[in-house]
Amino acid sequence: MSTTTAPIGAEFAHDEKAFRSKIPYTLHSTNLKGAYSVAAPPDDFDPKTASQLDLIKHGLLWRKPTAEDSPELREAWDRFFSRKWLAKDRIIPKLEPQVGKTHNLKKLPKKMTDGSYLGTVWSGAGGKTGTWTGIIGYWKVPTVSKPSEPQGEEGGWNSSSWLGLDGFFVSDDVLQAGVQQYVNANGVASYVAWYEWYAPAEPGSPAYIYQTNIPNFPVSPGQQVYCSVQYLSNKTGGSISFANEATGQHFSITLAPPPGASFNGSSYEWIMEAPDGGEPYSSLPKFTPVTFTTAVACGSGTTANPLTGDILNLETAGGKVLTSVTVGSDTATISFIG
Repeated sequence: MSTTTAPIGAEFAHDEKAFRSKIPYTLHSTNLKGAYSVAAPPDDFDPKTASQLDLIKHGLLWRKPTAEDSPELREAWDRFFSRKWLAKDRIIPKLEPQVGKTHNLKKLPKKMTDGSYLGTVWSGAGGKTGTWTGIIGYWKVPTVSKPSEPQGEEGGWNSSSWLGLDGFFVSDDVLQAGVQQYVNANGVASYVAWYEWYAPAEPGSPAYIYQTNIPNFPVSPGQQVYCSVQYLSNKTGGSISFANEATGQHFSITLAPPPGASFNGSSYEWIMEAPDGGEPYSSLPKFTPVTFTTAVACGSGTTANPLTGDILNLETAGGKVLTSVTVGSDTATISFIG
């Protein structure tokens, strides 16, 4: 007698009707259980004059800044809505889970004498004071190539540029989205957008606790992308918006939380990573500098940026430092120095 195993996520313990009733805007099913697409507002919708209620009804969850908010937050709002994101360019993302591929920290980095951190997985900027509910940023997809360092145990050289919430020190779940940049053993590079709501695998976990590729949202080196990651109020779910300024394509998805997701909001991050646990399993490729701009995190009535957080650099398992990070009031640049 033959038996079959249900694909990961098929048994996701998700009450769709109850979840939809908690979300104040219309959800559209995708090919993945628990992940929903949000339609674009009509082209004549003006976010600058719309009420907060109308913004929410269209799935635009960022609170409209007031004169009392930080300049960084007001500038971020103005920058995003200075462009018309057309309804015809809104996609329903095709979602392809990569079972086993993750972007959590796994091992805490070591704190250096200058207050920065050094580890084998993450490089970039992050913060860990507060209760954070959202993070945004723009960056250009880096060009990757073969470095002088040997390839990883998984084969080739692998990296991801991303931003997200949680995962640094006091929580083991991470809501994140970004771009994977991979170089195979022959030096051929490939790029793919992805998202993930990492949480420890449990019976009934959704497929997107692993890296989930979005192949119909193409990205290429040198193109500038925008991303926002948010926790919905009352620990209802998560929201990810992604846009490619070069192609005009954009999408927004709302996610039901995995079992065990804590929603602590205890950290925020803008990261260049050696994924799947880092060195030596994955080895970082050579990459052009990754600069996150309009980098702002929000939560508990306050905002933060890379300058107010921590710096992380990445080293090989043998102790060779591969990255150098510099930060400004709303920028973080990760450079390869291997």
